[in-house]
Amino acid sequence: MNDGKTPLLMWLSVPFLHLFADQLLAARLVSVIIGASSISFVFLLLRELKQEKAAWLAALLMTISPFTFFYHRLALTDALLLNNLIIAYYFAVKFVQANRWYNIFGLAFFFFLAIMSKTPALLFAPVFYLLPFLLPKLTWQLFFRKILFLSLGLLLSLLFFYSFRIVPLFSQLFAVGGNFIQDKDLIFSMEILTVATRNASFFFEQLLTYLGPLILLLAIPFFSKTRKIQLIFFISALIFLIPLILLGKIIYPRYILPSSFLIISSAAISLQNLSKKRVWQTLAVILIAYFSFNFIKSAYLNPDQLPLSSADREQFLEEWSSGHGIKETSEFILELAKTKRVAVATEGYFGTLPDGILLNLHKKNVDNIYVEGIGQPIRTIPENFLARAADFELKILVVNSHRLKIDLPKTALLKSFCRPNQAPCLQIWELNEEILSKF
Repeated sequence: MNDGKTPLLMWLSVPFLHLFADQLLAARLVSVIIGASSISFVFLLLRELKQEKAAWLAALLMTISPFTFFYHRLALTDALLLNNLIIAYYFAVKFVQANRWYNIFGLAFFFFLAIMSKTPALLFAPVFYLLPFLLPKLTWQLFFRKILFLSLGLLLSLLFFYSFRIVPLFSQLFAVGGNFIQDKDLIFSMEILTVATRNASFFFEQLLTYLGPLILLLAIPFFSKTRKIQLIFFISALIFLIPLILLGKIIYPRYILPSSFLIISSAAISLQNLSKKRVWQTLAVILIAYFSFNFIKSAYLNPDQLPLSSADREQFLEEWSSGHGIKETSEFILELAKTKRVAVATEGYFGTLPDGILLNLHKKNVDNIYVEGIGQPIRTIPENFLARAADFELKILVVNSHRLKIDLPKTALLKSFCRPNQAPCLQIWELNEEILSKF
């Protein structure tokens, strides 16, 4: 929380971290359970909208779609954000449809949890104001009444969230959002058009990669019978995406995951509407299933060649953020520590390194192990680390090959774990006295 991250996923993971020795498995199991909840509430949402067959189709698509399949198996906050937004949206629909005022508290609670999952949930707030248009007979009086109660629910969520500012433990909770948003000067200049075009192209590429062209096509509200519902879903997805397109400075594919349930729901309704043209409906389902099956098959049989978008392939498979070699490095350190005291210098200060190693050492005997991040790139070995490691018999350096900027003899290389597609390798180097004497 000191670096401003919202804590909900970490809190939910704590019981699982105590149950399982494998911390990565524990954290990913949380995401799998969250994914099951998301699928269930998309099903309930469409049933609430009287789209019975579409509810089953949407549940199927949420299960096999590469976008949701992938992120429902990663220990990231984005799946939790998606889940809480779906449940908040479900309660908002129930309020609008059935006029039961107490559903507003469901909206307030789960939108609060959505913000506690990840603060970009705030970008989803305007979406709720389209829901009154679901009503068949909407008067101005009824419209303003619905808007008033929806606003009350959102206001309660914000009050709960911002009340954390008075707790010293959460002093940094609001400090990092500006790091990901374009500078004010750029926002109010013509250059914003270039940024928006680039971001829009990037996000469209991600939707095409993870949802596929057919789901995107089916999400367009062609059918007059369900045009109102689909149009609301379609516009809602755009409302969420537009601020990211205009303001996003640092963007990743997972940022648009919340829009996926709206697109998938609209596509499922279109598939439902094709029931009178059974051949076309069957063909569409087969094509979508084939597209998804190729992704799922690769995930289980050949994850190094998973057909991710270029941005995700770089982050999850090829760059420093990839987990390749982390588990093997931790096991190697444990093996060395059986006979010697081992001091480990790693690149970075937190995150993949050194935290990835510390995570794998959880509940292990670490009496003979000391791990410290020394920054990146590695141009020297800091004196502070050498002082703390002075009494350790063996000193090693864990570094990604492209971030090693000092010459070390090849004989000092103990292990190397290379990533796919000729990407940099995670390396383990011995820092013997001869090498250390040069620093």
